[in-house]
Amino acid sequence: MYLLYNTLALLVVGITLPYWVWRYFTTPKYKEGLKQRLGYLPEEVVADLADHPCLWLHAVSVGETMAALGLVEALHVAYPELRVVFSTVTATGQRVARERVGCADHVIYFPLDLPWMVRRVVEQLHPRLFVVMETEIWPNCFRELGRRGVPIVIANGRLSPSSFRGYRRLRWAMQRVLAPVTAFAMQSAGDGERVRAIGADPSRVVVTGNVKYDEARVLPDAAAMAQLAKRIGEPTGAPVWVCASTHEGEEAVCLDTFERLRAQSPELRLILAPRHPERCDAVDRLLLSRGVDFLRISAGGGRWHEPVLLVDEVGWVVRLFGRATVAFVGGSLVPTGGHNLLEPAAWGVPVCFGPHTFNFPDITDELVAAGGGVRVADAHALEEATGELLRDPARRAAVGGAGRQVVEAKAGAVARTVAAIRAAAGEGG
Repeated sequence: MYLLYNTLALLVVGITLPYWVWRYFTTPKYKEGLKQRLGYLPEEVVADLADHPCLWLHAVSVGETMAALGLVEALHVAYPELRVVFSTVTATGQRVARERVGCADHVIYFPLDLPWMVRRVVEQLHPRLFVVMETEIWPNCFRELGRRGVPIVIANGRLSPSSFRGYRRLRWAMQRVLAPVTAFAMQSAGDGERVRAIGADPSRVVVTGNVKYDEARVLPDAAAMAQLAKRIGEPTGAPVWVCASTHEGEEAVCLDTFERLRAQSPELRLILAPRHPERCDAVDRLLLSRGVDFLRISAGGGRWHEPVLLVDEVGWVVRLFGRATVAFVGGSLVPTGGHNLLEPAAWGVPVCFGPHTFNFPDITDELVAAGGGVRVADAHALEEATGELLRDPARRAAVGGAGRQVVEAKAGAVARTVAAIRAAAGEGG
């Protein structure tokens, strides 16, 4: 099975190599961390970890990194004797980790999941414990860690119905790939059932809840909000619509909706935050083609007077939700699967989202059932729902308050996950 996996992986690398070479020379972010992805860690990391065992926590990108913040801090407290190594796959995840994971001794790129690259990294890290966020499955990494007796924990695990269908077809292989995993700390009972059905040992599966509820409760502090005010100025009292984590096609919908809503409320302002900052140049051109005055947050010098603020840097969105009157979370009008709805809900901001939220089914269902979020079918429904919320303060307060209550009621997953990790490491609960 591993021979087949590695053969296919090498075949994919070979076929796509011209693309990655082109990307390497044309896109700066692809140069970053190349040696680490090939299994060569910085000398200072290797030297430090030669005599110090570590806790290795992996989060693929920004969303998983943000979800891991509370958990990694709690694990640092639980294991003060271990160095903390935090790895990501994406460059944006790397930047967020370096900015936000204060307890990390080292932040690195995850290696390509090929045997010799993984083996080299594991030999350099000497991990005592490996925690991977949200069911990122790396066969060679798991196999190498299992050979060395390193406990492997999948934390905040989830398995969407679409992913489940694909993995279920490969159950004969997945059972072997998942065998080295010591514990599966899953978000929901449904996630637990699905991971057991694809081959996880049932005795190793536990439902701990979603740590994103815990993370959402920790709102930016006064210093963080002061940094925001320094960048774009203090709130003016004008209504603000925040459209966050948008994907291609959604920015045009948001701008169309904004123009019509602004015809009714001329003081309305829009904060537009594409999910991937590298797309901001394309969104910039879209705004210019429409003749819309806007300010990039990277250029903010303490004043934002334009109708639109374009968020072209990571790290601001959670703070900007604190300025929102109404929010929309993208990746949901297009079939991407949606993004974290809890961030605006934690601020008590009413949040709208499209029909495609299959990445977060439980969170979506909880918010809808509690009246703490508004699901819309299409662009027209988005305009109607947003307009109603902007016009009706009582409705805004009710939806926002219900969302906040959901966040508070569902907290506690971090503590349960830490207990599961300690049990997996042979330390009991």
